[in-house]
Amino acid sequence: MPRRYWLDGVELLSDIPQELANRIAYRPWVDVTMLDWTMTGAHASTARSYFDADAFRYYLPSLLVGGLNDLGYIDWPLECVLPAGRKRRTTGKWWQAFWAGFTDEQKDAIRRYLIGVRPMLDGSVHPSELHFIDEAQVIWGS
Repeated sequence: MPRRYWLDGVELLSDIPQELANRIAYRPWVDVTMLDWTMTGAHASTARSYFDADAFRYYLPSLLVGGLNDLGYIDWPLECVLPAGRKRRTTGKWWQAFWAGFTDEQKDAIRRYLIGVRPMLDGSVHPSELHFIDEAQVIWGS
């Protein structure tokens, strides 16, 4: 479990952080479902802007598994393995902390996830989800 959950300055009294605290934070990642993520009222890629990088990394597997269990939400984990913003810059402080916390084995698991998920989608998703995979494969080196 993470030692720290929130970025500096996050006020838990506002709606999204409060829902993240109620439904995600302080729980083991294996107990967090895609329903928990969706009930927070924010896409997970937005929710990560409240979480400390280590905490979000800890909960990422719940998104990866949740996306596989319900391909209607596959964009959630795919977008979360990408840096925020249109240009997908990997130089930001949050992304650097997020990236640095992965072991080589964990990075390899995400590479395999990206390779394995593409054939599962085979024409069943919007092309933007496939574009997320393309972008993520460049960043993760797969």
